[in-house]
Amino acid sequence: MDRFTEGARRVSALALREARGLNHTALGTGHLLLGLLGEGGAAASVLASFDLSLPGCREHVRGVEGRGTARVPGHLPFTPGAKRALAAAVREAFALGRRQVTTEHLLLGLLTEEEGLALDVLARCGVRADEVRDRAFAVLAGIELPPAWGPARLFLSHPPQDLHVAGRIADRLGDIGLPVVDDVARCDVLLAVVGPGWAPTEAVLDHVESARTRSVPVIPVLVDGAELPADRLPGTGCVPVRHETFREDVARLADAVHYARLGAG
Repeated sequence: MDRFTEGARRVSALALREARGLNHTALGTGHLLLGLLGEGGAAASVLASFDLSLPGCREHVRGVEGRGTARVPGHLPFTPGAKRALAAAVREAFALGRRQVTTEHLLLGLLTEEEGLALDVLARCGVRADEVRDRAFAVLAGIELPPAWGPARLFLSHPPQDLHVAGRIADRLGDIGLPVVDDVARCDVLLAVVGPGWAPTEAVLDHVESARTRSVPVIPVLVDGAELPADRLPGTGCVPVRHETFREDVARLADAVHYARLGAG
């Protein structure tokens, strides 16, 4: 830790406090993420620009890891993932020609650890690790960036017969941090759910027209092999969702939302 700045060392102390507060037996990447948020320095500002908060991320860590039944006495070791993230932070600093490891380097190191809880927390909050990384590099380079977008707000339009599958999709999108709103006028991306034998209703067509008027991207979601005549529903590209590969398909849908929103911007 000799090469770590005072702020970076404080992150470790705060991460330890978070782990002890949850009665956890080791200090992992999720705790380091909480430490970065609690430290209040440059890395915390990067994370806050994505609407991430310490209480909200703490709830996600608790939701995944649970809470221990008793306080753990003595030293808490770093998990293997946390050790790799700290080592990566040192490499990031050296690669950028820095002699000391700052909180921004800690954040960059944390983003390289794909097996840890930190990236899972970001995903649950609808935040992409590559976007956080780009913003952290910009801060290190002294480049001022505009405020980051928050998670895209989605509206699901569907005929009555597709209510059940639309609900499942909405629940899964919410689980990975993409909020679903109940008013098409408030959405950033419209998802048009198309089940087998789909026929457009007046309500669906009205939703699509409302989205197009506001230049909101429309993504047709083709459920269980449904087909869509190209001239019936405009969109930025169809995304198939099947019962057998539901989780993977909805993850691809989340990626499509991200890229459609970039295209709209």
